[in-house]
Amino acid sequence: MWQTAKSRGRRALRVGPDFEKQWPGAESSATEVIINLGRAGEKVGTLVAQTVRPYGIPSTTALIVLEVLAGADTALTPSELADRSFVTRPTLSGVFDTLQRRGLIERTADTHDKRSARLSITPAGRDVLERALTELHQAETRWCRDLSAAQRTALVRALALIPNEDGTAEEGP
Repeated sequence: MWQTAKSRGRRALRVGPDFEKQWPGAESSATEVIINLGRAGEKVGTLVAQTVRPYGIPSTTALIVLEVLAGADTALTPSELADRSFVTRPTLSGVFDTLQRRGLIERTADTHDKRSARLSITPAGRDVLERALTELHQAETRWCRDLSAAQRTALVRALALIPNEDGTAEEGP
């Protein structure tokens, strides 16, 4: 079903020549965009995780948690953090435990709701995040080195046109 096409030594997944006959109403180029976008997302996720893991940040989800907490004006409830990070609470629960064990976040009792906790980043967590982000942002530059500034801008604009789960598109730059 899939074919590969080389570009600068890299392979893009392509559909076969009879794809649109086999799947009436489908467009080969749309399917190729989506499968290659998914593949690129997986690659980037792996690269990000490999870059931050040596700093004690176990996953991209943990990185997102630390970034959200670092940018918050106050400690957040797990629900607030889930809303800001676009990650589900059940997924975050194990991440919170790991980050707390590593001393990167702390949980305190919520003064308004004793059943809930508030999460905040620790000074050690801020230090780890700062060092990891320094390396990560340098790596991002390397990963995008074959794209011109104009191509990067065009890619960001194009990605904003892909609809959200509810069918709406993001506001583009």
